[in-house]
Amino acid sequence: MDGFINFYKESGLASNKALERIKKILGVEKAGFLGTLDPVAAGVLPVALGWGTRFFPYFEKAPKKYRAEILFGSETDTQDSTGTTTVVKSAAHLTAAKLAEAMERFKGEISQVPPMFSAKKIGGRRLYEIARKGGVVEREPKKVFVHSLELESFSGDGAVFTAVVSRGTYIRTLCEDVGRALDSAAHMGALVREEAHVFKSDGSWTLSRLEERRDFRDEWLLPLDFPLGFMPKYPATAMEKKSLSNGRFIFYTGPDAGPVRLYSPDGGFFGIGHADPSQKRINPERIISR
Repeated sequence: MDGFINFYKESGLASNKALERIKKILGVEKAGFLGTLDPVAAGVLPVALGWGTRFFPYFEKAPKKYRAEILFGSETDTQDSTGTTTVVKSAAHLTAAKLAEAMERFKGEISQVPPMFSAKKIGGRRLYEIARKGGVVEREPKKVFVHSLELESFSGDGAVFTAVVSRGTYIRTLCEDVGRALDSAAHMGALVREEAHVFKSDGSWTLSRLEERRDFRDEWLLPLDFPLGFMPKYPATAMEKKSLSNGRFIFYTGPDAGPVRLYSPDGGFFGIGHADPSQKRINPERIISR
């Protein structure tokens, strides 16, 4: 079973646990997901089956869209509503206009310090493993990119916003940093990932729906080339497919450079090649073998 599932993880379930449930429901051994969602978060968690796992590197850096709740007046040790309060500071002076103005300063490239309660590894250990034992380690700030940040509603002690961000951006850290920029304190409430690359919440599949319809794979199994539409398409001849499948390059006179989708004469997708116009060739890069 090779392809992708536009999976929707519900709140309260860890991403790894969700993947194990999917593997058990579908009876598959090889599967993976793109972009860990914390247990408290819900939303799109793209799942790859079989050969699909080999294509994640081609789009894993694509932006993701979130809808988040920010709660003012306190910070927590986890930067979200599941943690213990560490700071309390008045939010009585906040207004929607002040919040919108502050959020403008968090658009574009920003620096974030990875939270202690995160899956990031330092010295071979997950930060959350250290944090759960009461430990704290030095973390270097990292550059991330906020493509858009839009305020949807403001209620005085909380607000809802949408954000389109680069890989590695922590929305709960963003909430805390916005609160501090407003001379207050804040942490994240609810969080929903609405989009990850071309995977969107509309038409996504929950665990219960997958279990109910597992025998109807045409309904939920997306083809291997589904997330690769941003790449140029190359229609190979039968001889070219044979050469590429055997690890040999083929001659190429087109204008495209970089990864290209490869298709056989019958229209079937059989992998990715690397086009090099200067060398007039396409080299095999990820060729599906069955």
